[in-house]
This record gives sequence, C-alpha cells and structure tokens, in this order.
Amino acid sequence: MMRIAAVAGSALLFGVGAANAADMAVKARPMPVAAQIFSWTGFYVGANVGGAWTPSSGSSDGGALFPAFGVPPPVAAVLTIVPGQTGTLAGGGSHSGVIGGGQIGYNWQVQQFVLGVEADAVGTGLNGSSGSASRTFGAPTFAPAVTQTVTVDFGHIDWMATFRGRAGVTVDRALFYVTGGAAVAEIGGSRTTVVNGPGIGIPAGTFTATNGGSTTRWGWTVGGGIEWAFNPNWSLAGEYRYTDFGSRSATFTVPDGLGGVFATGTASSRLTVQQATLRVNYRFGGPVVAKY
Repeated sequence: MMRIAAVAGSALLFGVGAANAADMAVKARPMPVAAQIFSWTGFYVGANVGGAWTPSSGSSDGGALFPAFGVPPPVAAVLTIVPGQTGTLAGGGSHSGVIGGGQIGYNWQVQQFVLGVEADAVGTGLNGSSGSASRTFGAPTFAPAVTQTVTVDFGHIDWMATFRGRAGVTVDRALFYVTGGAAVAEIGGSRTTVVNGPGIGIPAGTFTATNGGSTTRWGWTVGGGIEWAFNPNWSLAGEYRYTDFGSRSATFTVPDGLGGVFATGTASSRLTVQQATLRVNYRFGGPVVAKY
C-alpha cells in the first residue's frame, strides 16, 4: 500500500507540473502585432522644379512690319535703298525655360481611392508665344542675297499659378492620379527684334524694342502624375500638365534701327504651356489604419 500511494502521489505531482507548464507556455505566446496601413489623408506642403515649353503661335494684322534698309557695294553695284514693307507674322519655334515654386494641398483617402485639392505657384524663365517673318532679295539686284527678319515675342511669363482638384488610386505606397482646374499667369509686354543680315549696311546689325505693360491671363490646366511615399511623411512625385491661357492681342513696336520707330502693330497669339516637374511633399499626417 505504501508503494502504491507513493506512485499515485508522484503521478499527481507530475500532472500538476505539466498543466502549469502548459499554462505558462500559453501565457508566453506573443500577441499578434497590428500592421499599419499607410494613408494619404491629410494636409501637405511641398516644392517643385522642372521645365516648361510653349509652342509659338501668332499672326499680325498685315500692317507695316519691315523697316527700310540700305545695301552698299560690293553686294550691290551702287548703294541701294530697300523701302519698308508690310508683312504677316507666323508662329515660329517653341520656347522653353526652367520653372520652380511650391504647392499646398489636402488628400482624403477612402479604401484605395484618393481625392484632393491643390494650389501651386511657380516663377518661370519662360517666354510666351512668338511670331516671325522674313524677306529676302537676291540676284540680279544683290549678290549674295540679303535677308531681313522681324520677330515678335508676345511677353515673358513671369509666374503661373493653378487651383486644381486631384483624383487617384493607390497601389501600396504609390499614388497614380489625374488633376485639373483653373490657371492664371502674369505675362509681360512684347519685345520686337529686327535682324539685318550680312550685306545690309544701313543700318547693320540687330535692333530691339519693347512694349511695357503686364497682363494677367486666366485659363485651364489638366494633367497627371505618380507620387511615391518613401516615408510616413515624405513623398516624391513626377507630374505633367498642359495649360491653355487662350488667345490675346498684344501691341508691338518695330524699331527702324536708327534710334526711331518704324511702325507699331497689334497681333493676336494663343498661349499654351506644357510642363514637367519633380515635386517633393511633406504630409502632416492622417489616421493610421490597423490590420491584423
């Protein structure tokens, strides 16, 4: 009996110990950690830099455009005066320049969809649209031929600003979006350049004249981009936009090359701007969604 009691006691103690060990193992099991899902919701501010370009588009009213010039020997047999002439400006090559500025906005995310609003402003090194015209005279009057060219730049774009909506879809921490809204720009006065080519001696060289007076133009803009959140608060984006400021009339002055004015005219031009920018944003944060 004593032996049986000892065996039974040992079994009981072993069972209690095993149960305690199992209970300790259960208590020691780590709790699942909630994974944090990135959210685009929140206010943000940022900076941008990039390039912009404008295809040239302009036409004149067909008024006086080319000032008179003289061609001396040996290009001409004797000093020959070519009188002033009317002409029509035609759109020339595109202009391009660097742009840079800042933006501020707010995003609101619902599941994988993001809606937002944004305002931005940039300074530019960009000329607006332009128009040019040339006239050439050759043999038998002149050998070699001589050419005179008149170009009108319809104003430097001092700055541009936009007020836009944004809509996009997220893939992990990448946001693919489209954007569009209103645009406004400050455009300086026109600048006219007359180039008297080789062989023209009176007057020889290049001459310019400017018309003062800036104008503010409203238009519309549309585009899209990709934004990547490389950090809970910081993101990088690449964006392309097309902006149309419509047509406007601009007054220009044609210099005579002798210190005076040959003529003044009015031309219409259509101003469109295409731009590509690299953007960095700091997001002030929004709700963090936990997922187990």
